[in-house]
Amino acid sequence: MPSRRMHDDELEFSGSKSPTVGIEIEFQLLDPDTLDLVDGILPLLRDHPEEPRIKPEFTQSTVEINSCVCADIEELRSDVTGLVKELKRRCEGLHFTLCGAGTHPFSLRPASVTPLPHYVEMEQRMVYLAHTLKTYALHVHVGMPSGDAAVVVMSQLKPYLPVLLALSASSPFWQGQDTGFASFRQRILAAMRDYGLPPSFTSWRQFAQCFENLRTAGAVHVVRDVHWDIRPSPHYGTLEVRVMDVQPTLRETFMLAALVQTLQVYLLRCWEQEKPVRPAMPQHWWAEKENCFRASHRGVEAEIIVDETGHVRPIKAFTRELLASLAETAEELRTKDWLDQLEARLDTGHSYLRQRAVFSETRSLQKVAASLVGELEAELIEP
Repeated sequence: MPSRRMHDDELEFSGSKSPTVGIEIEFQLLDPDTLDLVDGILPLLRDHPEEPRIKPEFTQSTVEINSCVCADIEELRSDVTGLVKELKRRCEGLHFTLCGAGTHPFSLRPASVTPLPHYVEMEQRMVYLAHTLKTYALHVHVGMPSGDAAVVVMSQLKPYLPVLLALSASSPFWQGQDTGFASFRQRILAAMRDYGLPPSFTSWRQFAQCFENLRTAGAVHVVRDVHWDIRPSPHYGTLEVRVMDVQPTLRETFMLAALVQTLQVYLLRCWEQEKPVRPAMPQHWWAEKENCFRASHRGVEAEIIVDETGHVRPIKAFTRELLASLAETAEELRTKDWLDQLEARLDTGHSYLRQRAVFSETRSLQKVAASLVGELEAELIEP
């Protein structure tokens, strides 16, 4: 028996009967004239308190939207598109504009922390680091049948996180500089104590004991204090992937959500049926960590370690093999069209490449921000 009593209300995993999908998107709030970040979340919530799915985040220049729990990607697309259109309308009424990317291209001022008790406590723990968190993520939740399934799939999914990071990379610029990285957001988060790759667990009880130990040590209070790149969310009965940058367009968002849902269900089926996962990836921590760094650095041009002896493959070739392995599951989940779009885009301009192309042509980071704003607005124009 454990020496401490578990907090059953916090650690009871509310399993999902089907592999539902939901997303959280952290949008940047910008001044439409300067295109710099603006601390707009408090007036936005004050003027429109009745929509609980439009939420604050850690910094005041962020607005988060939460989708409903959706059965498939088409339901998700309908739900999120309508919600983002409504958010855009509300922002325009307050003279704000929305932007989707992992970092802002040129904003120099420190982030202002949202004055809610949970965030104020985080700021006190993080001190100066709190004001560097001008980062914006896409989180994807997929329903899992049990806590044991969630933590096993989490461990199996870790080696594939570099693929998701590379495909989503949209943060090449930071405080007016080209960082040389495809996803510099990931490098900013690497400075934090509780971000990055999670440990591996073989059972829900093992995860629960780890969490209880962290809580006893004062490192966390609730599960959402655990900011790993992938984590179980017991209240929702989901496994939540958190490694990806926000996308400039909703179409790219839904492609990534389709990949996450399909990959998680594929790994779940492999575990349930005791089948090998293909393509196999090394599980050593050094390879997982190195591959995440390479993906954040070079994006879809990265080469990643694919076996125990250190051999590497281009991430594009590995992704194509992975998508082939997911084909049967994609048919089951009706995600095939989205994954086909994702594969077709492997050789075209990902967001970090598009941003660099705009800067190369204009030498203006304001024009880069304008291009990001424009990509989202073009999708939301009423037909």
